[in-house]
Amino acid sequence: MLNRNSLFILLLLLTVIRNLSGQNTLPALEDSLKKYGKSMFKGNDAEKTSANTRFINTLRTALEDQDAFNYPFDSLKFIARLNAPDNAFRIFNWNIPQDDGTHKYYGFILVDQDAIQNKKTKKSKLKNQGRYVVYELTDQSDFIKTPEMAMLNCDKWYGALYYKIILNSYKGKKYYTLLGWDGNTKLTWKKVIDVLTFSKEGIPVFGEEMMFQVNRLSKRRVIFEFKAELIMTLKYEDKKQRIVFDHLAPEVSGAEGMYQFYTQTFSYDTYNFKKGKWVYKPDEDIRNPKSKKDDQYTAPDNGPK
Repeated sequence: MLNRNSLFILLLLLTVIRNLSGQNTLPALEDSLKKYGKSMFKGNDAEKTSANTRFINTLRTALEDQDAFNYPFDSLKFIARLNAPDNAFRIFNWNIPQDDGTHKYYGFILVDQDAIQNKKTKKSKLKNQGRYVVYELTDQSDFIKTPEMAMLNCDKWYGALYYKIILNSYKGKKYYTLLGWDGNTKLTWKKVIDVLTFSKEGIPVFGEEMMFQVNRLSKRRVIFEFKAELIMTLKYEDKKQRIVFDHLAPEVSGAEGMYQFYTQTFSYDTYNFKKGKWVYKPDEDIRNPKSKKDDQYTAPDNGPK
């Protein structure tokens, strides 16, 4: 029989365990993430780095919860939260501006191994892994030589802030094309087109194939560089399966290769998905085709007469 002291200690331990477990519920972790998020973009680099480290550790803990894949994380509006079109994975992605005008990029990919492996196996091929697997992205863009030609992985990632995932397939293989932004320096910004695929084991790979064809040249990813603050068009048209983007050129003669002078020419080029490749096509007309009903327009009653 327990005496009073032993009973008190037991109740105290149960209370501590209950509080600790409550702190690791997804809503509680999300509250902590919101708190850290308020400090990630304020102060000097050291202060932002400290808050960001706490944010990374907490988000990793949250994503390792097997219920995280379907948890919305709606309050984390200060980071990108993207779902693959086929719901095979989620990307959590953000950037931290630095005092010198550069940016550092961070992210996680939360993968549904059953979806990636077409549910052919009940268990992941990765040892000691459950259905949902977390991969942390480590930005190494400053150390990647010829980045448009490099095959990369999560540990060696060309960092960007993603805003669109495009799904195409060819001969049974799925290609997830990512559109992203990179606030490169105070002088130039970048936009990036990268392609994410998965190995047979379900491991993410960036630029696995030479997907982009420009005339006779091929590359693994596309990087546009242009003057900072420019709003460059880079978007996907689903109906035509094409990526549309501004044609960029120097705004002054003799500035070729000096990207702080690159701007729009008010013409557009495209990459069109054909037979498992993104094929470049210059000088495309991206205007909506005229409809036969255009001449049948009737102004509303309160409109111009």
